[in-house]
Amino acid sequence: MLALVGIEGIGWISDPRTALGSIILLHVWTFGAPMIIFLAGLRQIPTMYYEAASIDGAGKVTQFFRITLPLLSPIIFFNLVLQIIQAFQSFTQAFIVSGGRGGPSDSTMFFTLYLYQTGFGQFDMGYAAAMAWLLLVIIGAFTALNFIASKYWVFYDD
Repeated sequence: MLALVGIEGIGWISDPRTALGSIILLHVWTFGAPMIIFLAGLRQIPTMYYEAASIDGAGKVTQFFRITLPLLSPIIFFNLVLQIIQAFQSFTQAFIVSGGRGGPSDSTMFFTLYLYQTGFGQFDMGYAAAMAWLLLVIIGAFTALNFIASKYWVFYDD
């Protein structure tokens, strides 16, 4: 697009310095489903809490930190767990962008792409299976840490 107006742009995917950033921007661009979940969480917060807080003299910032965030914390926790799992399983974007090779100078060589290359490129299924089990253990550990920490910051309206 820049070349149409006479500006020489950089190769976002072909440059090792910007290839990973391009993949990150692509992941940020696909953040639609968690936003819909956040919207559903915001819509389930009763308006009577905000009315009572405004009658008591609470401002918008106070209402956000005292009402919205505590009541939205289960949704934040749910999205956090799902996005951490999805981040560890990042494969499709790097595979498509790099042609399955890991990009320039292995700058987009994610663990899952390396696992795929090991299993289906080099046909070393045993090593690839061990890598997949390691990935499962790492994802399980991060998920368990999130569940342990959640009892300190997630508020369930019982």
